[in-house]
Amino acid sequence: MLRLIAQPAESASDGRRSIDDLCIVGEPIRILIIETQQFVADALEALLNQQPGMVVVGNLASIADSVTQAAQLSPDIVILDFRLNGVMAIAAAKAIAEARSEAKVIFMSRDETDHVILAAIDAGASAVLYMSTTAAKVIDTVRTVASGGSLIPPQTIATLLYERRKTDSVRGRLTGREKEILRLMADGTSSREIATKLGVSYMTVRSHVRNLAGKLDAHSKIEVLAKAQRLDLVEQQSAVSFAFA
Repeated sequence: MLRLIAQPAESASDGRRSIDDLCIVGEPIRILIIETQQFVADALEALLNQQPGMVVVGNLASIADSVTQAAQLSPDIVILDFRLNGVMAIAAAKAIAEARSEAKVIFMSRDETDHVILAAIDAGASAVLYMSTTAAKVIDTVRTVASGGSLIPPQTIATLLYERRKTDSVRGRLTGREKEILRLMADGTSSREIATKLGVSYMTVRSHVRNLAGKLDAHSKIEVLAKAQRLDLVEQQSAVSFAFA
């Protein structure tokens, strides 16, 4: 799992303004917070406003208002809530980038999975903050991103994009019936119950499960589901009950 790792900002000769330069010329880092949980938003605003060279210029509870407000408030950093609606967050981040390319986006998420990092990559975000992130790392992240840095290392991007291509390849090989059976298996439905639900024979379901095992290079139903979850073919389950009939 990717963690926030501070990276040194490059010199001004590379086209980036250092944080020291920003402070010297009296230009604070302007931050727009878009967070649906007001308590979190207020705590984040209070933290950042206490830091030298930082000012929160907006605190919004709605992603829908983000693009308009970003254009009006001209932030350097947009901290964007990814937790409530990931699709909207990605769309908003892309729209902000298109409307005002200087603004750098940082996603805020409770979900510490590769899915969020892939979404950040797709949206052009520079970093991901988690609810478990310390205050010191939040501050370091804002400063690093404001200076032009990114906390999503190129190697992580390459690895995740490779894994996604592999996932897409596996998903493309699954038939509609296999996907349906996989979803029912993930819900803890036994093979006999699946057969009843789908109106097919028990042996037909067994055949589909064998095909799934072959395509996922798995050797049991549990391994099929474990690999399917790892490849985001089914939703992650905190606990799944299996009935082997």
